[in-house]
Order: sequence, then C-alpha cells, then structure tokens
Amino acid sequence: MREVNPQKSEYKIFYEKNKNWIVPTSVIAIIIALFVILMPVYVLQETQNAVVTLLGKPVREVTTAGLHFKIPYIEKVNILPKVIMDWGGEVRQFPTYDKRMILVDTAVRWKIKNPIVFFESLSTVNNAMLRLDNILDSASRQVVSQHPFESLVRDSNRVNQLDERTIELLLQQGFTKEDLIFPQIDLGRSDLSKEMRVAAEEELDKMGIEIVNFWVKKINYIDDNLKSVYESMCAERQKIAQTYRSEGEKYREKKFGEIEEKTKEILATAQEESRKIMGEAEAKATEIYSKAYNRNDSTREFYEFMKKMEAYRNIPENVSLVISTDSEFFDMLKGY
Repeated sequence: MREVNPQKSEYKIFYEKNKNWIVPTSVIAIIIALFVILMPVYVLQETQNAVVTLLGKPVREVTTAGLHFKIPYIEKVNILPKVIMDWGGEVRQFPTYDKRMILVDTAVRWKIKNPIVFFESLSTVNNAMLRLDNILDSASRQVVSQHPFESLVRDSNRVNQLDERTIELLLQQGFTKEDLIFPQIDLGRSDLSKEMRVAAEEELDKMGIEIVNFWVKKINYIDDNLKSVYESMCAERQKIAQTYRSEGEKYREKKFGEIEEKTKEILATAQEESRKIMGEAEAKATEIYSKAYNRNDSTREFYEFMKKMEAYRNIPENVSLVISTDSEFFDMLKGY
C-alpha cells in the first residue's frame, strides 16, 4: 500500500478551494512584473524636452512635462534641455579692415528651438557647444574683417565735438587739423554685434538652435601692440595736458601783470596823496612856526636857537667840520 504525503494533500486541498482567485492574481502579478521590467513609460520635467527614436531614427518630439508612453525596447527616449544655456568662448584674435590685430571676447545665450532638427544635427549639448565655437568664431571674424577698428569700439560720433578753444590750443602744441578730425563711423559696436548675431543665426537655425542674446564683452589690442598703443595714448594726453598748462601759465602771467600794474597805480596814487598831505602839513607847520616866531624878540631868538640845535644834532658822527668863526653856525660855540 502506497503512503500519501499529508503536506501535499493540504496544498492540493487549499488550491482546489482557492483556485478561482489564485490564478487571476498570479496573471496580474506577472503582467505587473513585465510592465516594470520593460518600462513603457517615462517622465519629463518642466526643464526638459524629449526626442523619441524608433530603431535610431527620430519619430516624434515631446515638449510637455508629465508622464508619457513608449514602445519598450523598440523606442528610445533622448532627453534634451529646455532651458536657456550660456556659451562663453575663448578670446579670439582677429584682423580688422584697417589691418589692426585685436582681441574679441563674445558671449551667447541660446536654447533648443527644434528638438528633432537639433538631435539629427548635433545629438548632444556637448556637440552643440563645439559647433557654437566654430560658427561664432567664423561670424565674428567675418564681421570684424569688414570694418575698421573705430567702428568696433565706438557707438557714436560724439568724440568729434571739440570746442574751438580746445582745437586752437591743440594746434598750438603741434597737432595738425588732420589729427583732430576723428574718423566718422556709419555702424557702431552695437550694430556690428547685431551683424555677428545674424551671421551666426543663419547657420544655427539649420541645427534647431535659437540665439536669445548675443553681445561683445570686450575688445582690446593684442599684447604685442597694447604697450605701444598705451604709450602713444599717454604721450597724446601729456601733450594735451601741456597745452592746458601752457594756457594756464599765460593766464597767470597776464593776471600777474594786471596785478602789478594795478599795484603801481595804487602806490602812485597813494604817494601822490601822501605828498599832498605832507605838503599841506608842512605849510600848516610853517604857518604855525611863523606865527610863533614873529610874536616878539624872545620867540624869534628861541626859534633861531632851536633851529641851530636841530642843525647840530643832524651833524653825522665821525665827521670833521671846518667852521669859520664868523659863521652863524659857530655863534652858539663862541661862549665855550
């Protein structure tokens, strides 16, 4: 007689009782497992676009955020950025129309305008950055080589506004009229930046790229010429400064001359007024002395005495005088 495993009997009994729900549940579990393994869905963020490829060939673009479906294993989702990106290339050396070598530093903000065209042309953002280097370098070189240096560094002709007095002073310092006539520009730095942008957009549009902003950050001479240009500018500034210093010296001399002339005039007037006052004072003193002298004999003698004393007092020291005994000057000494 064959033995029966009690445990297997229990499983069989349990299965027979619950087979109506075990089978569907198992099928659902298998479907869920296959769904998770094959992943026929994907999620896009607000900052992302997607290009779906079928066996390597783009079939559609997805630009809205959220949950999306794909055919597992056959379709592949390629994520691309939706945000505005920055590009700042290296400083480039270009020749201008007037044969000056300059350094140009440009910057661009860009975004993907057509994801499918972008993916077919460049595939990745890294490839796009490399192409931007080449295209923007070519556009900048093309525009710079067609315009003189002044147009690249100026935006207007306002530097021509020199007043007549300044021009006269500069001419006196050796400048010529040709030196003082600055070149006129038809297009300035802002206009040339727009030209560079247009030239670059023609190529980038074919790759699904849109330029949001384009600007020239800096333009400068190359290092080999920068020192000589700087020294030349310093010499010109010093020459102009010397012009103003010379004009200041002339103005100072003129004012000093006016001050000296005015001082002499004031002193002459003061001296004339002083002599007039002294004359009036001496006349008044003489009148007073005369009245006092002619009052009587005693006053006349006293006046003569005082005058002689004053004369004696005014004799210089260490001086020998030879005086006649008949001289009135000797009268006062006769009794001694």
